[in-house]
Amino acid sequence: MLSALAPRIVRIARGRLARNALSLYAVQGLNFLLPLALLPYLLRVLSPEAYGSIVFAQAFMGYFIMLTDFGFNLTAARDISVAREDPQKVARIYWTTQAAKCALLLLAAVIVFVAVGAVPRLREDWTVFAACSLLLIGSSFFPTWYFQGLERLRDTAIIQVLAKCLVTTAIFVFVRTPRDTVLAAVFMSSPQLIGLLAALALGYPAKPATFYRPSLAEIRAALRGSFDMFLSTVSSSLYLYTNTFVLGLMAGARPVAFYSVGNRLVSAMLSLTSPVTQAVYPRASLLFASDRPRAWQLVRRVSWLLLPAIGAVALLTAIFAPLIVRILAGPSYGAASLVTRIMAPIPVLVTAASLLAQTIMVNLGLARYLWRIYLMVGLMNLAILPVLVHLFVADGAAAALTIAEALGPILMICALRRHENPWTSALPSGPA
Repeated sequence: MLSALAPRIVRIARGRLARNALSLYAVQGLNFLLPLALLPYLLRVLSPEAYGSIVFAQAFMGYFIMLTDFGFNLTAARDISVAREDPQKVARIYWTTQAAKCALLLLAAVIVFVAVGAVPRLREDWTVFAACSLLLIGSSFFPTWYFQGLERLRDTAIIQVLAKCLVTTAIFVFVRTPRDTVLAAVFMSSPQLIGLLAALALGYPAKPATFYRPSLAEIRAALRGSFDMFLSTVSSSLYLYTNTFVLGLMAGARPVAFYSVGNRLVSAMLSLTSPVTQAVYPRASLLFASDRPRAWQLVRRVSWLLLPAIGAVALLTAIFAPLIVRILAGPSYGAASLVTRIMAPIPVLVTAASLLAQTIMVNLGLARYLWRIYLMVGLMNLAILPVLVHLFVADGAAAALTIAEALGPILMICALRRHENPWTSALPSGPA
């Protein structure tokens, strides 16, 4: 039997889906390990003010990355995937999307230039903002959506690995003191731009073989086609960059550095659960369509696996926050300990929200409620953020984010209760 199965297993392992999955795991591991190795070095070499100024500028650029993306990372990837057997159609989609992104980049550049010149708090660090603009340029031109649409994620993985290794090496070699802040900002903001240059240098086809000149009508149609996705992204990202930006605007770069340390630790904890929730999604989709009781059983099992585990990690992080911060960042960042403790529940809340939103609501046809929920969460964050930052500075920004993240699962459970698959009857108490 094993001999009969062996050729089939080999075919699956060599398949495009398996290669793409392994490539994504490699990139995810690299995204976790390289910053983990680099962050303690940067926190010690740069002062809290210098490091905070870079995080502040990158948070500001994040708004414009959302603008230039405009949902194309999903809609254009989908369209190219459907049209992949038609080279002329692929070329039309690619060049139309790039033209739309260039127009949005020009608009973003004008807004950034005016804002940095007009707002004193931004103008005083204009060199850091100029360096961090590479983040916006690289994000606009690196065609992740093109590689994804053609299922060439292995190429993307190789390019990203090479670029991030080059950036990490450059930071260790050239960034030595707080006087190198602008240089650090250049390196930290350039992986995608370096990746694009590396792709061109190594001969990776990062664009179709043929050129297509899109009309204005086609560009407008592409923008209209992605507008709903853009709104959904904006509504779910109101607090992604806002807490860092408002904190920097109101209190300066130093508190931003303390907030960023806590935020990085939260992101590291979330990396423990996100692969599981992503892996469960396709199986849940199949079961919700074919066998509803087994689908709920799967959700229950995953919930009883993930939530206690990430809860234990969050509790340990809160208890040992001073020690973790001292090891990670050094004595200059002692104020980040309380920030970390305040944000420690966030991985549990986000994991619960991911299970509710992706695994359940999307598969029950309730996705249309999600952008409203995210909008309400974002507006709640915006309402309480300035007050809490004024009263408690970085601790207040952390509290605002934690409160907002707690609201998301509550609203999702309420939405589920109002429909034909009530949460209480679907998930009985106790593990399966």
